[in-house]
Amino acid sequence: RHGLPEINIFTPEARVNENGGPYRGLDRYEARNAVVRDLENMHYIQKVEPHVHAVGHCYRCHTVIEPYLSKQWFVSMKTLAEPAIKAVEEGRTRFVPSRWEKIYFDWMYNIRDWCISRQLWWGHRIPAWYCRDCGRVIVSREDPDRCPCGGELEQDPDVLDTWFSSGLWPFSTLGWPDDTPDLRYFYPTSVLVTAFDIIFFWVARMMMSGIHFMGEVPFREVFVTALIRDESGKKMSKSSGNVIDPLEVIERFGADALRFTLGHIAVPGRDVFLSEERIEGSRHFCNKIWNASRFALMNLGDFDPSSVTEDDLELTLADRWILSRLSGLVSTMDQYFDSYNFSEACRALYEFFWSDFCDWYVELSKLRLYGSEGRARRTAQFVLWTVLEQALRLLHPFMPFITEEIWQRLPHQGDSIVVAPWPSPRPEHLDPAAEEEMAVLQEVITCVRRLRSEMGIPPQARVEVLAVPLREDRRGLLQAHMDYLTSQARLTALRLVDGVEDPASYARGLAAEVEVFIPLKGEVFAEEVERIRREIDKLEEESRRHQAKLSNDQFLAKAPPEVVQKERRKLAENRLKVEKLREQLKLLES
Repeated sequence: RHGLPEINIFTPEARVNENGGPYRGLDRYEARNAVVRDLENMHYIQKVEPHVHAVGHCYRCHTVIEPYLSKQWFVSMKTLAEPAIKAVEEGRTRFVPSRWEKIYFDWMYNIRDWCISRQLWWGHRIPAWYCRDCGRVIVSREDPDRCPCGGELEQDPDVLDTWFSSGLWPFSTLGWPDDTPDLRYFYPTSVLVTAFDIIFFWVARMMMSGIHFMGEVPFREVFVTALIRDESGKKMSKSSGNVIDPLEVIERFGADALRFTLGHIAVPGRDVFLSEERIEGSRHFCNKIWNASRFALMNLGDFDPSSVTEDDLELTLADRWILSRLSGLVSTMDQYFDSYNFSEACRALYEFFWSDFCDWYVELSKLRLYGSEGRARRTAQFVLWTVLEQALRLLHPFMPFITEEIWQRLPHQGDSIVVAPWPSPRPEHLDPAAEEEMAVLQEVITCVRRLRSEMGIPPQARVEVLAVPLREDRRGLLQAHMDYLTSQARLTALRLVDGVEDPASYARGLAAEVEVFIPLKGEVFAEEVERIRREIDKLEEESRRHQAKLSNDQFLAKAPPEVVQKERRKLAENRLKVEKLREQLKLLES
C-alpha cells in the first residue's frame, strides 16, 4: 500500500535471518530480549510499561503467530462471487432463517482473493510442478513425467486449503468431472444443513464452485442451525474440552433421547445450550412412550384393525376429541417441517403424546377397555391403536429406534416404519366442538385435583364434590360425562346444585364457569388433620435437635464448615415445612 520493500526477518523456524544483523540465528524471544538490552545499554529507552493488544495465536497449539512473507497460490474471487451473489438475490438459493443472507452478502460483496495453499502434512497436493532446470511451472490434471525441456520436475509441497476441497463436495462426491447418473439425479440437491460460523468458509465456496463448474447452484435452501453451547454459554469445541461425547451420552441415555433433545433445542437462528439434564428429560419421555405403548399392547391382543371400519365405531367425546387433536397435530407437523422449525415440532409432539394421549385419553379409555365389551371396547381399541400408530410415525424422524421397536409389535402394514407413509391430515376428524367441550371437562377436573392437593386429601381417598354450573350448557355437559369427572378426579360423586348454603365450610374453586365445592368435613379430613399434626410434631422435634447442635459452641468450633452449614440448612427447611403445614391445618380446622 505504501510501496515499501517487503522484507522477511525470520526463518520458517521463527529465528532471525540474515536481515537481522547481529541478532541473526537467535530465537524470536531471545532476539527481542537482546534488542531491549542493547537499547538500554545505549540509553535509548526512557521507560517500559505493559500494553494490552491483539496477538494472533494458533487455534490448535496456541503458539504466537508471527508475520512471515512467502510465496502462495491465490484464486481471483471477484468474478466467481458475482454469479453466487446473484443466485441468492434472485431466490434460486434461499437461507432459512432469511436473516443469514446478510452475513452471506457482507462476505461476498467484500470478498478478497483467496490464498488456497497450506503448509501442512495432510491434504490434497497442489497440482503444480517446478522444473529444476529451467524453472518452468506446470499445472496439470495428470502427473507429468518431465518438463518439455527434459528437466526433472518437483511437485509443490503445499496442500490445498481444506475449504477449497470442501467447496467441491456437492459434485465431486457424485462422480464429477464425469457425467454420471448420480450427478445428473442428485445435483443440485434440495437443502444444505450447516452452522452460521461457516457460511462464508463453506457455503459461499460451494456456491461459487458449483455455479462455476456445474452452471447451477448446488442447493435450493440453506438451513442454518443453532450453535451448540455448554451450560455456561461457552461454545462447544474439542480445543476447549467442553464437548459432550455422543457415544458416552448414547450409552447412558440412548440415541433417541439425544436425537430428540437436539431437535427440541434447535430453535432457528439462535444459540442453544446443551446439558445432560436436558438429555435425561428426553429419556424420561422415551420411558413414557414405552410405558404407554405397553399399556396399549396389553389391551390390543384381541384387536384386528382390518376387521373394523369407522362405520362400526361408537365414538365418545374423548374419541372425537383425541382424533381431532391428532388431525390438527399432523397439519401442524407439516407446517413445522416445511419451515424447518424442528424445535416447535418436538414441542408439539411432546405435549400431544404426554398430555393429550397419556394423561387424558389413555386414562379415559380405561373406562371402556376394562369395563365394557363389544362395540364400545372395539371403538376404544381402534382409536387407541390409530392414535398411537400415527403418533409413532410422527415421532420417528426424531426417535427412530424406539418407534420402530414399538411399531413392529403393533398391528401394522409394511416392513418398517421408516418406509411407512407419513400421516395425512383428516379434515373430517377435526371437531372444534369436541375440543371445546373436552377443554371444559379438563379444566373442572384439574380444578378439583388442585383443591384436593391444597387440602392434603390423599390420592387414594374419594370425596364428594358439589358443582354449580354458571351456564346451562355447562350443566348438560357435566351431567352427560359424569363418568369422566368421577374417575379422573377420584370422586364418590359430583352433585350438580344451584348453590351452597354455607360457602365458608367448603374449599372453593372456579373453572370454565363452573364453581366447585369440596366439603371441609368428614372422615377424610379428620384423618388428614391428624396426619398433619403428627408431621408437625415430628418436624419440630427434628428442629429442636438441629437447634441444640447449633447452640453448642464446641460443635460450632470443631465441626467442619460444611457440616455446620448442613445443620443450618436443615433447620431452615424444617421451619418452612412447619409453617406451610400450620397454614394447611388452619384451613382444615376453620
